[in-house]
Amino acid sequence: MRLPKLQISVAITALLGVCSMGTFCVLPDPNQGAPPDPSISCAAGEPPAAGEVTLFFSDPAGQLPADAVLQLEYGPQGGQHVMATVRHHTSSDGVWAYRLAFAPDTAEPGTPGPDTSRAPKLEGSNTVPVNACASGWTETTAPVFINIMDSGQADAAGEIPKARGVLRVVATPKEAGEKTSAEVRVQIAM
Repeated sequence: MRLPKLQISVAITALLGVCSMGTFCVLPDPNQGAPPDPSISCAAGEPPAAGEVTLFFSDPAGQLPADAVLQLEYGPQGGQHVMATVRHHTSSDGVWAYRLAFAPDTAEPGTPGPDTSRAPKLEGSNTVPVNACASGWTETTAPVFINIMDSGQADAAGEIPKARGVLRVVATPKEAGEKTSAEVRVQIAM
């Protein structure tokens, strides 16, 4: 009769000992180390006039200018990404798929332009589902996951040039409809 009570007491003591050692505290936090989630919100603004763009990359000042510099962010699990913000005007709500991509510059031999021989070579993509706002602007900030194909070469001063390329988005509605796209030339600083 005394043996089962002794086994229960030993089990409870062992469980309390494990808890006091902080063993449960070292389990990884399921949210820590995860890539950032996309943020989607309805944005104010007049609808675009006839012929104006309805989809573009943006920054706080408006449209993201050509050759804007995006910062490469490194995640704790070894991945890297850049954050891109897209503004999209639709006439009705619905679910859209945004396919974001970064493609490196591929200069034609003999064409004038910046020397990209020492620049890093990067490529990346991500697909994000977006619930578009009803008859208005939807603003979505999402990561574009980047693969480093070549980390570049430093010059005599130790500087590595920024990676240059094109940031693209293709927006496709879940229901039948015409897809739309946009692109902008950017630089990515490592």
